[in-house]
Formats: sequence, C-alpha cells, structure tokens
Amino acid sequence: MRKYKLNEHFFDELNEKSAYWLGFLYADGYVRMKDGKSGELKLKLKDTDVGHISKLLNDLECDNPIKCGVDKKSKFCSVTIYSNLMVNRLFDLGCVNNKTQKIRLPKLGEVLMPHFIRGYFDGDGSISKVKNRPNSFVVSICSNNDFNDDIIKFLGFGKPYKYENYSIIKISKIMDIINFKNYIYTNAVTLLERKLIKFKEIK
Repeated sequence: MRKYKLNEHFFDELNEKSAYWLGFLYADGYVRMKDGKSGELKLKLKDTDVGHISKLLNDLECDNPIKCGVDKKSKFCSVTIYSNLMVNRLFDLGCVNNKTQKIRLPKLGEVLMPHFIRGYFDGDGSISKVKNRPNSFVVSICSNNDFNDDIIKFLGFGKPYKYENYSIIKISKIMDIINFKNYIYTNAVTLLERKLIKFKEIK
C-alpha cells in the first residue's frame, strides 16, 4: 500500500501535460533505481519555483510533501517520489539515470514535440534581453552536444556553442525567437509562467 497518492500511469500515454513534464524531467529531473530495486524520481528547484513542483504533483495526482532547505547558500525546494512502474516507464522514454551525456531528442511526433521541447526549455533554457540593444533578446538551451544537435536539426535554426562536456544553443535572430515562441506555446497549458512573461516583452 502506498504512503502517498500517485497516478503511476501518468506517463503511459503521452499528451500535452505528460510530454511537457517528460521534457522538464529530461532537463531537471533525477531518476534512478535506488539499490537496483526501488524507483526514485526527484525534482529539486530553487525556492521561487516551488509552485512549479506543486503543478507537477497536481498533474501526477500526488500528495507527496515538498521539502525546502538551503544548499550551498541557495534556497531550494524538492520532492521525491517512489514508483518502480513510473521510473521504468521514464527509462523507456529515454529519461535515464546519469542522463546528462546520454539523452537524445525522443521521437514523439509533431503533436507532442512542442510540449516536450517547452518542458525541456523551462528546465534548462532561458530568454534574456541583450544589454544596450532595444528589443534584442537571446534564447539559450543547455544540454549535451548530441541532444542540442538534435534540437537544431529539428527546429531548423539556432547556433551551437560547444564546450568539453556540454553545449549551448543560442537563438538570436528576432524572427527565429518569435518562431520558437510560437512553436512551443501554441496549444500550451502547462508551462513556467515567468519564461512566457519574458517572451511577451518582445515587440
């Protein structure tokens, strides 16, 4: 019998919500089989994004407690969920343990891919203004080289900046940024509001 409620089948059939959270967990989730037999899913965010953890729990129909604390002088909140069924399904979907250098863009189809990419962007992407250049912005996405190469090939735009163990996609042309915005937010319900607000500053 479970201590806390959980819809363990949330990721069985992907839709707008589950594809989004799959992307977010690709970016920020920690998924493993603890001691080889206990499925563990953990999400840890800065304390100001605690509401986003609450959204995940709501979508998972889960009442696990959110724990908050301080790590290396940074405030954080986190939740840990145990489920062999869910973790094995996430493994099947490519969200694996020690995933930083392993993940590749999954083949989800044209309907689900915008939601997955929005989820990944909300986890490991950013949009920022360029100083001293009115209405100039840059979108960045951080991942491993192969994953970012997959995204650039899929989107058809973006420039990779490759480093030893990771790379950053930068999108700086205003029309490419607008196309990216329209692509990931069309028919979007699940999202991180603070990033959408930043996109709305573009005129």
